[in-house]
Amino acid sequence: MRRQLRAVQIGAGRFAADYHAPTLRRLSTMPSPAISLEAICDLSLERAELFCREFGYARAYTDFRLMIDELQPDLIYVMVQPAATAGVLRAVLPLGMPTFTEKPPGITVAEAELLADLAAKCGTLNYVGFNRRRMPGLERLKAWAETNRPVRYVRAEMLRNRRLEADFAIGTAIHPLDFLRYLCGTAARVSTVTLNHPQPGARDYLVRLEFESGVIADLCVLVDCGFRRERYFAQTINASMEVTVGAGYSGDFCVAGVNEFRDDQLAPETDTGSDPLVAGGFLGEHESFLDSASRGRLPDCCLQDAYHSLRLAAAVQACYSGPVRDYAGTSHGFQEEGGGD
Repeated sequence: MRRQLRAVQIGAGRFAADYHAPTLRRLSTMPSPAISLEAICDLSLERAELFCREFGYARAYTDFRLMIDELQPDLIYVMVQPAATAGVLRAVLPLGMPTFTEKPPGITVAEAELLADLAAKCGTLNYVGFNRRRMPGLERLKAWAETNRPVRYVRAEMLRNRRLEADFAIGTAIHPLDFLRYLCGTAARVSTVTLNHPQPGARDYLVRLEFESGVIADLCVLVDCGFRRERYFAQTINASMEVTVGAGYSGDFCVAGVNEFRDDQLAPETDTGSDPLVAGGFLGEHESFLDSASRGRLPDCCLQDAYHSLRLAAAVQACYSGPVRDYAGTSHGFQEEGGGD
């Protein structure tokens, strides 16, 4: 039986309250719990104490260094605002304790590279929360692509409503960009076209990616189209699969699920479930992190890999077109309070 791991969390914000804390509470209250929630730290003691009452964390702190020093946990969860993530991780990674952090892995290419190098230098097992990789429907798409090689073409769309933050490409559109990397391999070239919105700084993105594997992918990101939908489509010879993501990432009138097409026939549709923690990939990513920590094995969703997704997202936000390896720019104006996923 897997040993119960003692966990502490840094950050008690809205997204953590909506998704991560309920997931961790579920994992801590199972008949054979994988973790114990030893403490929660936030700049607001009131927020931290609310997490203790609502989600079962044992203690509240306002100083994460003191919390870690006193408790010496097995796991650290970093769930602070994007602009604060790099600073916290720079303090935490040298401790060598397995660390889970939310995306993005830094808000500039330089920050992401520094964190990747630091994690490798310290040998710290780490996990970055790209939840699309653990959504059941997209996991099935990944498995389908592996068994139906070669995939020729992939298309993704992220449609949102009133998501007008200027940093949307790095804060949220990084998710489909990361999943396309996960599905197709190393991105060799990116071509970016943008459509400006009347709201200053807000833009739609039309992106074409060419992968070293030979796959071509298109991504359409519309930030203010009146409804929500997120969909992924992959095509090979005489067969295709389409996944519409649920769990709040698509509206009630956009049916979530998986469809497989072969030889002009539709296979039975797969229901991805209604539990938002499962369908949204949150339970899967936390279980994956715990499994990696228990085995001492670096997961696929680590800072060393996430750096490449951040660089790609920064290139898209900068409206860059060209070889991905040649882009090393920075991004400016990242908002403290993002709009979520």
